[in-house]
Amino acid sequence: MADPTNSVPHDGDNAGDGAAGALLRRRTVLGAAALAAIGAGTYLGVSSYSSSPPPPPKASPKPSPKPKPTPTPPKPTPLGNPLTGIGVAGRVLAAKIDNVGYPQFEQSGLNSASLVYVIQVEGGLSRYLAVFDSNHAPARVGPIRSARQTDIPLLAAYGRVGLAYSGAIYGLLRPLSRANLQNITPADAMRLFSNGGSDPTYIRPHDVFAAYPHLAPAQDIGLHFGAAPPGGQPAAFVSVSMPSADFTFTASRSQWLLAVDGHQAFTTDQGRTSMDNVILQHVHIKRGLYTDHNAGHPDNEAFSQTTGNGAADFYRDGRVWHGQWSKPTDTSPTAYTVGGAPFPLRPGRTWIVLDPIEHEVP
Repeated sequence: MADPTNSVPHDGDNAGDGAAGALLRRRTVLGAAALAAIGAGTYLGVSSYSSSPPPPPKASPKPSPKPKPTPTPPKPTPLGNPLTGIGVAGRVLAAKIDNVGYPQFEQSGLNSASLVYVIQVEGGLSRYLAVFDSNHAPARVGPIRSARQTDIPLLAAYGRVGLAYSGAIYGLLRPLSRANLQNITPADAMRLFSNGGSDPTYIRPHDVFAAYPHLAPAQDIGLHFGAAPPGGQPAAFVSVSMPSADFTFTASRSQWLLAVDGHQAFTTDQGRTSMDNVILQHVHIKRGLYTDHNAGHPDNEAFSQTTGNGAADFYRDGRVWHGQWSKPTDTSPTAYTVGGAPFPLRPGRTWIVLDPIEHEVP
């Protein structure tokens, strides 16, 4: 009997073993293919995921904007000087200055005045209306004399400024009190006038400004300042006559020197009377509303019409330009023009002569 442990396999057994091996080999191939497929699927899955854009990151919340601080308003820039074009002007004081006879040699403070108006009064004589500002006031001004009707509309464009005068005829007192002016007289403030307010009397502007702190500041009255315009004609001097007064302005470099009634004019404090500009404002002279009896006989006041329009001549830098002046209302600035354009004055002090072109006053 054969030992099964030592038997040699038959061909049939070898055939069975071959089928099982083949089956095993097929299963192995299928398993590898499945793994390959899984691997491929995994690969494709990764490829598909990586080709899509990543989701945007969540925006972090923005911090609330801090409230902007309220800007501090800038300090107002001081206006320039509308009276001279130099520096900054302060509050305004006008004063009536005597210009008849000996007082012509006792005048003080005129060379510190921003403007001086030369005005005809009764009898064909003259008087000055000098305008000062508190930043450039002299130590003393005078001799102070009485007010006139012309002063009220002439100063209306300045606002409520001070007007220092020694008195006025009776009929004019009420219009002066009703005008938009701070009247400053010996009757109201004798302490501010030297010599008890009697001729000759002077004021100290610094004391006046301290006593009246609410006087109007300088404002636009129509003057313009700048370089000399083209044109003009050489002018070595200019002479102006009123019925009983004569004035000559002589060019001296960039200024003009004054002579009155045939003699050189001097101030007691600042030498020769001088100015940077001279304007001849040609005006009509009318019979005033009030009659002066102080001389022992009736004299009608002369009234210079400074509201309206007319011709004007402008003298600066030794030359003259011819133009116009215009002031529609009492409170309007006066426009001084050449060829329709504002005439630029030389920065500095200006004298305006209200030059009579028509007389109704005997």
